[in-house]
Amino acid sequence: MPTHSILKGNRALLSLLIIVFITHLGSYLVLPVLPILLKAETGLRAAQIGFTLAVISVFMQIGSVVGGVLADRTGRRFIIAIGALIRAAGLIGFAFFTSYILILLTAAVSGLGLGLNAPSTKAFISSLVKEDMRSTAFSLRGIFANIGMALAGLTVFALFTDNARLIFITAAVIYVSASIISWFFLPAGCGEEHCKKVQWTEYKKALTNIPFLVFVVATIFVWALYVQFALILPLRAESVLNNGKDISIIWTINSITVILTQTLITKNIIRNIHPFTSIGLGTVLIGLSLGSLFFANTLFFFVFTGLIFIAGEMLLMPTLDTSVSQLAAARFLGMFFGLASVFTGVGEAIGNFLGGRLFELSRGGENAVPYIIYVIAGVAVFLGMQFLRRWGPLTIIEPPKPADTASPITDSATSHPNPIKES
Repeated sequence: MPTHSILKGNRALLSLLIIVFITHLGSYLVLPVLPILLKAETGLRAAQIGFTLAVISVFMQIGSVVGGVLADRTGRRFIIAIGALIRAAGLIGFAFFTSYILILLTAAVSGLGLGLNAPSTKAFISSLVKEDMRSTAFSLRGIFANIGMALAGLTVFALFTDNARLIFITAAVIYVSASIISWFFLPAGCGEEHCKKVQWTEYKKALTNIPFLVFVVATIFVWALYVQFALILPLRAESVLNNGKDISIIWTINSITVILTQTLITKNIIRNIHPFTSIGLGTVLIGLSLGSLFFANTLFFFVFTGLIFIAGEMLLMPTLDTSVSQLAAARFLGMFFGLASVFTGVGEAIGNFLGGRLFELSRGGENAVPYIIYVIAGVAVFLGMQFLRRWGPLTIIEPPKPADTASPITDSATSHPNPIKES
């Protein structure tokens, strides 16, 4: 469906897409260089940086659960707006605090704000368009998100590499603007749907779906490896490059790569192999990209490792969501995605904590052992996924039908590599 058709007369949807662009711009001003900023500006050790990112992940998932529940009761506009303000407060804290305890508090506030935004934004988009137009709407969301990410990386690379505080303050101002736009340009309530209360007993439905639970528990290992990229690459770059903040350009290149090539990968690879094989291959590529960082000593080589990573991410992200949708009960789809997000946060928190410890024990990334562990972990996840695809209850997972892979853009962001996967 043409883009202009879905946006014509739908000011609320256009406003939401602008908010998606703004929030990704604000987040990715900070995300690519956050480990470097924490190390250079506050003197935190690698293990402390990893724990700080783990706190962001945990509180983001808390915010996602709380935000999803509250949005159905108070309206999505309010949750999106307040989430953006809370996120801005966290970014301001990063700009001015140097105490480790205060930085952890700031990380919790920042993660909570991110979490409040994500479920409300996605639910709002769904409620503002007809069912047969949702794939187009979410494709547009992916485009706006990746444009924001690309512009953010380019901005940090070109303008902000020597001023850490300005990066955080600028990102905070951007989030405040997102909150203002949300409040004045989004409709009150829950879009075209009536706000409704979800009975707490309904959440128990997910806990009786054993195949779903086995799958999301297995993805903890995927996310624990995936999140290493945003932690280890900046720390490694900071130790071998004259200006480690230059690696922010990698996020720009990765976003452009997603926009240009996700459709080709979806049509020619993901559609033709089993979803668990796609997840396994994606994880192997991520492990290889992390392992290759041991040899990285130029910006060009760091860009090369980023391209290996993004190839794995493009195999991974749409397939994980598709698998969750196949395992979930249709009536409780949102609830199942919310629970899957909790396991994502657990994996990210574990990965950030262990990654920081490994980097510190490797004498600043000079020892090869952590990089070998990353490669072995990627292969181990691949083998684990091949075992799961043969387990009886999970044989219901099938390759996506052509109609399921029609959307031209998948938002791999956030999504980012990240403690910051967001709206």
